Amino acid sequence: MRIWHIALIIGLAGQSAIGGAQARQAAPAPSTRQLTGLSPQDAVSLIAKLEEAQRNLEAGKFESFELLAGSIASYDEAKVSPLDVFLKVPFKSVWSVERVRSDNELWQPYRLAYAPDGLGKRYWEIEVVLGIDGDIQRVSMTNKPPAPF
Repeated sequence: MRIWHIALIIGLAGQSAIGGAQARQAAPAPSTRQLTGLSPQDAVSLIAKLEEAQRNLEAGKFESFELLAGSIASYDEAKVSPLDVFLKVPFKSVWSVERVRSDNELWQPYRLAYAPDGLGKRYWEIEVVLGIDGDIQRVSMTNKPPAPF
């Protein structure tokens, strides 16, 4: 009976080691951007606004939107300033853009996802709020662990 017990433990340990290795492998982000609640033209327009804001900030021009970035405290990304994070995001590589519903008719919120190391790895969730005039009001970026499934 002890041999069966040991064999079962070894089998379960080997299976969880294989499962852990599979969970760590990153899949490339989809080549086609996933859109939810907006047209491809709207997504391109939003990304163009973000890239223009990047260019303006790099050129030293004033931008009035709120800029926030954060991460889990122990991640290296928590040590980087929000401006540095924002300037390094290649918005053309964002693989998901979603129009988020809001009770506030004056704001148009969007949620973007950027996975620099591929799917299944940590990624940036980027929330962008446009005002009634279409200008960027807020950009909030959170570095998150991948979903466990």
